Amino acid sequence: MKFMKEFFKRTEISIFMILFLMSFLGILCIYYSLLFSTDRLITEYKQKYFSEKAYQMSFFFRAGLLDPLEAPENGERFEQMAQEYATPVEFVEEGSSQVLYKNKLDYSGYEDPYIVELPIVKDGETLGYLHTIFDMKEDLSSPAVTTFEKGLENSRIYILAFAILLALILSLIIAKNYAEPMKASARYAEKILKGNREEFVPRIGTEETKQLIDSINNLLIEFNNVENWRKQMMEDLTHELRTPLTSVLTRLEAIIDGVYPKTEKNLQDIYEEVERFSRLVSDLQQLSEAEGARFKLKIRKVSVDQLVRGVYEGFLFIAKQRKIKMHFNPPNMPCTAYIDPDRMIQVITNILSNALKYTAPGGDIWLSIEIQEDSFIFYCQDNGIGISEDELNLVFNRFYRIDKSRSRDYGGSGIGLSISKALVHAHGGQIGVKSKFEKGSIFWVEIPIDNQLVSLEGQRKSTEDIHGAI
Repeated sequence: MKFMKEFFKRTEISIFMILFLMSFLGILCIYYSLLFSTDRLITEYKQKYFSEKAYQMSFFFRAGLLDPLEAPENGERFEQMAQEYATPVEFVEEGSSQVLYKNKLDYSGYEDPYIVELPIVKDGETLGYLHTIFDMKEDLSSPAVTTFEKGLENSRIYILAFAILLALILSLIIAKNYAEPMKASARYAEKILKGNREEFVPRIGTEETKQLIDSINNLLIEFNNVENWRKQMMEDLTHELRTPLTSVLTRLEAIIDGVYPKTEKNLQDIYEEVERFSRLVSDLQQLSEAEGARFKLKIRKVSVDQLVRGVYEGFLFIAKQRKIKMHFNPPNMPCTAYIDPDRMIQVITNILSNALKYTAPGGDIWLSIEIQEDSFIFYCQDNGIGISEDELNLVFNRFYRIDKSRSRDYGGSGIGLSISKALVHAHGGQIGVKSKFEKGSIFWVEIPIDNQLVSLEGQRKSTEDIHGAI
């Protein structure tokens, strides 16, 4: 029983059964159409046969007809005709509709009576009408009719058998052609599960099957990319965690051994390394929360221009220290939006920190806000080192740095933009960047103005999408 269930669950068998069943139903329809058609042909044949018989009877009767119609000879002629042809018949006089002659054969029991009316004309004058009654259900016992009926019946049987055989063969061929690409895809998928991820599924079959195969291949490409990124991330994460720990442990051991003097400056250096390590762990925790949707946005109505201005003013001192000019272009009209102000400050802070890291002394940074009908867009533009075209799609990846040789000097963990992307998506917004290498970059964040309906479920969906993209 279990074998039968598994057998009929196979794609090839299922397609075959469906195709054959549909074909069989179609063949039955055609067969009964042919049956009806042959019955109609037999009916037409019988009608023609009976009509010819009626013509023979009328010719026999008319040939010996005498005047007047009531003459005894005419009655004898009529009886002779009726006995010879053994068919119910009557003669009706023209004008009076009086039945002059009628044989004694009863036709009241006929299932399907067929009446042939023929005029009896002599010397150009219609004398009356001969009514001949036949039974369409009658077996004619004619060799010609029997042969005709048998030939039609054999033809129907041969056509039915040939059609069923043809449907069987075509169903097998079509089912095999449809199922083979799926079976091949399953074999390749099994190879992938066993670790062979360098071989892609061949693109064969119907358009729908090809779309499925394309999806599998795209998933395989994405999986390989994620796997490569995971390996790189683990290497980066190991390095990021090992660097401050090694530095702190080495200096502490040197202080304990008396090799490294315990001065205020040396202790400050150790403190900064510990702070860097703490900052990295904190950033990783924030990113994990954002991607796992383990937080709930605290949405409230906020003045966007005041929020951005507050971040801008907080960075003025750092920008002055680095000899970078900062500019803020407020919107022409007040702009309020339903957002989580703390999370949005975190987004803008990460973007602005990034701009300060990669802008040389003497450079400029411009902050601006554009108000649209249903959203606002925050822009952060700088004339720093810029980003090459090949790296534009990578800047929001964890631990990715534009200039790896300089980033650690600025204390960056490489996950600030990843956190920003997750938080922006949690607000139902978008984040992006435009850049020219050695010319500068423009980071933009678009957020819907009305976020009152943002729910935990919506945040989870958004951050799950990010989790697959980062």
